[in-house]
Amino acid sequence: MISRLLSCSAVLLGAVAAVSSASAGTCESLATLTLPDVTSIAAKSFTGGTFQPPDPAGFVPTPQLLHAFPPINGLPPFCEVSILIAPAINIEIWLPLPNNWTTRFEGVGGGGYAGTISWSALARAVNRGNATASTDTGHSAFAPNNGAGGGFALNQPADTLNVGLIKDFAERSELELALKGKAVTQAFYGTGPRFSYWTGCSTGGRQGWIMAQRHPEQYDGLLTGAPAFNWDRFIPAELWGEVVMNQEVGAPISFPKLGAATNAAVAACAGKTGDGTLTTDQFLADPRLCTYDPAQMSCSAQPGNPNCLTSQEVSAVSKIWDGARDANGNRLWFGLDRGAVLFALDGAKPFGIATDHFAYWLHQDPSFDWHTVTESSFVTDFFNSETKFEGVIGTDSTDLDGFIDHKAKDITYHGAADLLIFSRGTTNYFQRLHNKYGADNVNKFARLFMVPGMSHCGGGAGPNAFGNNAFGGPPVPSDPQHDIFQALISWVEHGIAPDRIIATKYINDNPATGVAFQRPLCVFPKLAQWTGINPSTDASNWTCAQGVVNDATKAADAVLPDRGGQDNQQ
Repeated sequence: MISRLLSCSAVLLGAVAAVSSASAGTCESLATLTLPDVTSIAAKSFTGGTFQPPDPAGFVPTPQLLHAFPPINGLPPFCEVSILIAPAINIEIWLPLPNNWTTRFEGVGGGGYAGTISWSALARAVNRGNATASTDTGHSAFAPNNGAGGGFALNQPADTLNVGLIKDFAERSELELALKGKAVTQAFYGTGPRFSYWTGCSTGGRQGWIMAQRHPEQYDGLLTGAPAFNWDRFIPAELWGEVVMNQEVGAPISFPKLGAATNAAVAACAGKTGDGTLTTDQFLADPRLCTYDPAQMSCSAQPGNPNCLTSQEVSAVSKIWDGARDANGNRLWFGLDRGAVLFALDGAKPFGIATDHFAYWLHQDPSFDWHTVTESSFVTDFFNSETKFEGVIGTDSTDLDGFIDHKAKDITYHGAADLLIFSRGTTNYFQRLHNKYGADNVNKFARLFMVPGMSHCGGGAGPNAFGNNAFGGPPVPSDPQHDIFQALISWVEHGIAPDRIIATKYINDNPATGVAFQRPLCVFPKLAQWTGINPSTDASNWTCAQGVVNDATKAADAVLPDRGGQDNQQ
């Protein structure tokens, strides 16, 4: 088991920057700062315009790809500070010119196994006038022998876990980002930020939550989309569908058949389960209420359907939707929701983040063949993942007393058709918060907005534009009603908690083609319900009402708790 504990002395030292004066400094003078554990620091003024992100270590250019990242256009002038913290944590800090600074600091998150600076997120933050910082989390995604990005966790060729780099990725780099980012901010402006925020989705959502759980004093407000918390459980669960197809079918189910299964479930359930969707919707708002059985599109039931499912394929799709279970029938973790695209995790090839977890993290063997995993051995691997990694990166603690004491706020959002991170993991976490603190009390410091029909962090058939642009996305009006980050600012700085966010669906997800419809996002467990007043495309004709709780939702929510049932399995 890898301990999550960071050295208390390191935390205390990291909180202190050697800034000799409260007066503001020039950009270039920041290179002379003395900061704990910093092995190098560079600072230079950027005059504005087009910025070419530097290539990370290990990137090899080709005629087709000269740089790892495209140039970023239309940037304002700023001060660029690049910091290296031993052993290999890179932090990039961008500081708007003093007359353009909002007096806010915004830490921005990464994706997947990270390994790069989030350049586009820095650009969005500095364009907002915020001092901002990003980290590569202590390793390069382009390093040799790194698999799909997770190989940094293994010392090669010794094949032992690199505990230091795992801790840097999981927590230390995020803490250093906050400490060093705010210290440099104070040195440049002569005063620290008035408010500090975190924004991120996916891994960036998990990074925000680990700060809320373990270092709640660092941020006043966090926007955490599709959070990759429950890491030790949901990451192995991402391989479950491939294991099932390999064992039940002997090969991946074809792309057209997977798509047909998703479409059939949506057609059977949209507007018919009480989740607030209309019969004309091409998405679901609460997939837990949809109990569509893939046997309805079996080849015996639909012999004329070219995308009918064999009996083995019916079994596999059922298990993909249901989630992994042990020999006693206990659900280990959730499956993909009906309505989510299946081929991202369960297509012709498994998802690289999941196979890296099995190869580098669990079996500590870069040549490990995932095809050797059976439904039975998966259970052992799943529990081993919990044992080894829950403490360092699980990010699923419900102890938020420090967060509450700091009077910080969190807004989490998650697409109900997420194709990578199981949305029920997020609703499960908030249900556990509700059980511990009471729903009304939780709503005083953390609110979850489930997004009907949205995929991973954005996209999908539902209303998917509401300021959730961690990885880019359609623009929306910059106000608390339409922009979820502005809603967070309003909550933190003015005490106005958001009860609903208006989400927009553009025609073909292109703002230039116009708005298809708008719909409110509601605080979980509420769902948007149409009042019956036309047009239904207008969000003002929708209200937020309590969602349905029935046997279907209870069955969909059932899952073993942290480390649950392991004594009976080992």
